[in-house]
Amino acid sequence: MKIVRGPFELVLCLSLFLSGCFWVGTPQLKEESPPIVMEPQRSDPWILIESRAKRMTVYRKNAPPVVFEGVAFGAAGVKDKLRAGDDVTPRGMYTVGWIRKQSKFVHFIGLAYPSMVDAERGYQRGVIDNRAFERIKRAFDRQQIPPQDTALGGFIGIHGLGRGSPTIHRMANWTSGCVAVDNEQIRELSSLIKPGVQVEIR
Repeated sequence: MKIVRGPFELVLCLSLFLSGCFWVGTPQLKEESPPIVMEPQRSDPWILIESRAKRMTVYRKNAPPVVFEGVAFGAAGVKDKLRAGDDVTPRGMYTVGWIRKQSKFVHFIGLAYPSMVDAERGYQRGVIDNRAFERIKRAFDRQQIPPQDTALGGFIGIHGLGRGSPTIHRMANWTSGCVAVDNEQIRELSSLIKPGVQVEIR
């Protein structure tokens, strides 16, 4: 097949050739593959706690998710927890460290708080010293529950109401930093999980 070019195209090609920028055909842009974002491997089951929606969801691989509505948090809200006694529910990734079936809150599901992220932030801000930081790090290296007696606080978990007021529970965040559900919900949740389950609080 013979390609016939007009006078303008001939002049353009000649000028490009003389300038050392001869162009042939359509330029091809190299397509770059999008970066692969690896999701963190989740335990089965795992728990997502959403503070704005006041909702907790247990995700299971071969079963539908179980949703708990009307969740309450620390009186100071959900954010980066800085120290013991601040009434903050910590935001971040944790694991279930232990489950106490006999509790004044019916059941208490203890979280492995502080995490290493909490420890690093606390150390950088001077809340804990190097000795406390190393204690926390050593516990995680040994896959143990981190110390609960540092200045970052401890005994953060998920629990029921016990003899607490259901009305206050529905109206306000009332805990000292834990995640609270009603008594029926905590019994159901305890039947679904075990130590080692991952918990994301956001």
